[in-house]
Amino acid sequence: MSEKKKKDKVLLKAPSDAKSESGNFFDSLATIEKVDGRSGADTFRLWEAYKEQALLWRIVAIMQLPITIVALIFGLIVYSSSNIVIESPETPQPGMYSIKRLPDSEFLKAGVDIVNLIGTYQPATAERQFRTARLFLWEPALSEFEKIFLNKELPIIKDINRSQAFMINNDLIQVQRYPNQDMVIVRIPGTRQTLIGKKPLDDEIAYYFKMTTIPRSPYNPKGIVVFDVRIKKQTSEDLRKLDERKNLGSR
Repeated sequence: MSEKKKKDKVLLKAPSDAKSESGNFFDSLATIEKVDGRSGADTFRLWEAYKEQALLWRIVAIMQLPITIVALIFGLIVYSSSNIVIESPETPQPGMYSIKRLPDSEFLKAGVDIVNLIGTYQPATAERQFRTARLFLWEPALSEFEKIFLNKELPIIKDINRSQAFMINNDLIQVQRYPNQDMVIVRIPGTRQTLIGKKPLDDEIAYYFKMTTIPRSPYNPKGIVVFDVRIKKQTSEDLRKLDERKNLGSR
């Protein structure tokens, strides 16, 4: 009899337990709805914070589209109207030029290039320029150049910080040909200005280069080399008188 009463009590309690459980379920749903509403409000506030930046980037993207289209059209117009010309230097051929085949301008150009390398320099660039000029020299000028310019002059230039500039006198430049001796002599006179510290020293000199030709090479496509270099102290007046005497003698 006592067991039956206990079962009745349990049965009577079951509906109240189910009700409490259903109440808890609806409470959970309400909590979720509150959280969801709060997160939506947070999202809206986040959008409001970055709204100006988003609008700015949208404007930039909209402006970029027509600019890109215009740039592409302009590039196509330039490409279609351009005339591409590729110039490549002439490939050096084996063999050598004879002196008779080369004009005076080629020998003069070679002489001016060497004068610019050895006549105008600064202490920081002198060694590099001298070694470049060395490539265009031939014996016996090569050994003499190394002895005087590289072994003697270069240490002095660096030691006393000497600079030099050479101004060419174009009116007195001269190219003399000696076909029988397979030789050309180029005379390049001018004014040499030497600067030691802050004190400039000026004098007039003339470079004399004896040139000939050798088999061509990639760095010397004409094959012109200098086998003798002379530097003489001659004024422009001295050279004019010398030229006049030569002209009178040739007559």
